[in-house]
Amino acid sequence: MKDVRLTQLKEIAAIRLGYPFRSGIERDDQGTIGVIQMKDFDEFNRLNLSDLYKVQIKDLEDWHLLNPGDILFRSRGISNKAAIVTEEIKQVKGIDHFVASASLMVIAVKTTKVDPAFVLWYINHPLGQRQLSRLSRGTNQQMISKSALETLTLPLLTLERQKLIVELAALSLREQEILSELTQKRKVYTDTALRMLAQGSLNLEKEGRV
Repeated sequence: MKDVRLTQLKEIAAIRLGYPFRSGIERDDQGTIGVIQMKDFDEFNRLNLSDLYKVQIKDLEDWHLLNPGDILFRSRGISNKAAIVTEEIKQVKGIDHFVASASLMVIAVKTTKVDPAFVLWYINHPLGQRQLSRLSRGTNQQMISKSALETLTLPLLTLERQKLIVELAALSLREQEILSELTQKRKVYTDTALRMLAQGSLNLEKEGRV
């Protein structure tokens, strides 16, 4: 990145660990706190809260709470990618607040000169992923510590350029979605056609026509 100023993530964002549950996370249908976990990431690294765990937490502090614009980073596992908290979480019925599980780190951008969506894009882009690969520990189950994540180096671009990158990335993601949908529909069509052909062949054999 010639002629582009670089900065470390810790200079533009505060990073904290997810909520430290003392035991496993157990569902509570009466719970008003939503716990976002790694399982809530979809294949395009967006949050899918259709299977959100609800809990009750008595010792909840303000700094535990998630806000729109917070980035949730998968600190362990075979994928060290991230998702962003959007305004849509406010529309989830029956939930007063959200927290992240301990397997996630929360990245909160602390300057108006950086778009959180740009940070998200960079982390998930091969440029960021190559850095994270060097920072990780482990083999099959890669783990990245908070101190290592803080040293991730990003380019300091103008807000205008950041937003342009984010917009182009969103268009590319939509294209991937459409192609994925078409592939799935084609598979369903092909599987159905093959099944019908196979059943037709079997019926012909039973009737002695083949």
